[in-house]
Amino acid sequence: MREQANISHLGPKWIVLDGDIDPMWIESLNTVMDDNKVLTLASNERVPLTSSMRLVFEISHLRMATPATVSRAGILYVNQQDLGWNPYAASWIDQRERQTERAHLTILFEKYVPLCLEKMKNTFKTITPIPEISMVQTLCILLDCLLTPENIPSESPREIYETYFTFACIWAFGGGICQDQLHDYRVEFSQWWTKEMKTVKLPAQGTVFDYYLDHQSRRFLPWSDIVPQFAMETCTAVQAVLVHTAETVRLCYFMDLLLERRQPVMLVGNAGVGKTALVGNKLDSLPESYMTSKVPFNYYTTSLTLQEILERPLEKRAGRCYSLVGNRRLIYFIDDMNIPAVDHYGTVQPHALIRQHLDYGHWYGRQKLTLKEIQNTQYVACMNPTAGSFTINPRLQRHFSVLAVNFPPSEAQTSIYSQILCGHLKQQLFSPMVQKSVAAVVQAAITLHHKMVHNFLPTAIKFHYIFNLRDMSNVFQGIVLCGPESVEENIDMALLWLHESSRVYSDRLKDIKDVQLFRKIQMETVHECFEVECRLYI
Repeated sequence: MREQANISHLGPKWIVLDGDIDPMWIESLNTVMDDNKVLTLASNERVPLTSSMRLVFEISHLRMATPATVSRAGILYVNQQDLGWNPYAASWIDQRERQTERAHLTILFEKYVPLCLEKMKNTFKTITPIPEISMVQTLCILLDCLLTPENIPSESPREIYETYFTFACIWAFGGGICQDQLHDYRVEFSQWWTKEMKTVKLPAQGTVFDYYLDHQSRRFLPWSDIVPQFAMETCTAVQAVLVHTAETVRLCYFMDLLLERRQPVMLVGNAGVGKTALVGNKLDSLPESYMTSKVPFNYYTTSLTLQEILERPLEKRAGRCYSLVGNRRLIYFIDDMNIPAVDHYGTVQPHALIRQHLDYGHWYGRQKLTLKEIQNTQYVACMNPTAGSFTINPRLQRHFSVLAVNFPPSEAQTSIYSQILCGHLKQQLFSPMVQKSVAAVVQAAITLHHKMVHNFLPTAIKFHYIFNLRDMSNVFQGIVLCGPESVEENIDMALLWLHESSRVYSDRLKDIKDVQLFRKIQMETVHECFEVECRLYI
């Protein structure tokens, strides 16, 4: 039993129930939690508790328990649905300095938040389960970042507050919405917002996620207007190159806001969408007052190994405090958050350690069990919702502000790979004829990739038929390895693309029938994308 295993660690005075325990086992306490303090287990084994022993429950285990069990556990249990989000929001509003601002915010919270929460609960799908309180918490933090004296002078009218509130509300509730092959929930959220929330007018073109709020004009402007120019660096793998698009620019914008406020941030998206490259690029661009420590998780990561990695950059300060030298801030980058193994009791050891740190600001040394207060640290995490344990414990998830990283549309893919390939061909001084073939090669690569995704679906036998942006990046990685002496004409570029696409896609196919279908699709793509002379030669 779990409680017996933990007694040896914590001494004879504690019986700790800190895993996901069978609710029927919890219900068995109904017959035993009496004045005699005898604990009867599901196996009818009787464990007498002395006067110095205590039971420690996880609150989530009491959801399935009766009121009798809850009362005998000595807990005053309040249902989170009954408590709601109002106490947190009211507490945050009370911390605002201006009386008029508090009045405006109270009205705006009552106007927008209940409608958004109800719609998020019943209609829209987030990329990973996000607790309601986490959405409200993200909204308050974004408002903290936006409602500054520079942006909103004193005695500003409520219309200005509502403009900023609208921008924060869209991303606090809609930033974690997902897109899949059947539904584009972002588009549905945008349509609902423009239909229901008509006080603040947003541009009619595109979605509400395509615009940012300019602090000078207080107008909503396209994110595409502030996309930086791309400069190709030599000797850089295509997989590590980050070409900014409107999607990456807005993700970086909100990461900047949240990191400044020390709010844990989590980017969630499928494999190959560029989460790790995006976070790595952002952390590399931070000033010297920051230090980063990358912690990639794997299936065998334990809380002990994680704690050793987290403690490496830290030094002991006064008393039991640990932090970096000076006033530098340490950012832990947790990659593949949900990959570690789930134990028999439903718990994940590394998650429990991170949650303890976020909840209490400390953890314990493993040798002498001394308290260690960890200061000037914060977390950024990435997670693939289709891998590992799929989700993480809600008590850990609630600490993070979630931003969904969706698969880029065809226009963004064309922009990304066109800039990469054009930059390489110009740097290596390829012939003008070869440089003119960039558009056809990029179009062929994107078209073939989309056909592969739709024609070769994963099954129980062909479970590895999962194609994402990494495969397309591998195709272009092979192309940029060739020099101008090998590719002299546009026909050479077309043949090079044929070779690389076969290497990346065809080598993963399982049987002859699939390979033949791939050849057919490849030839169809050649006829669609390349000029007549290339088609005749091929």
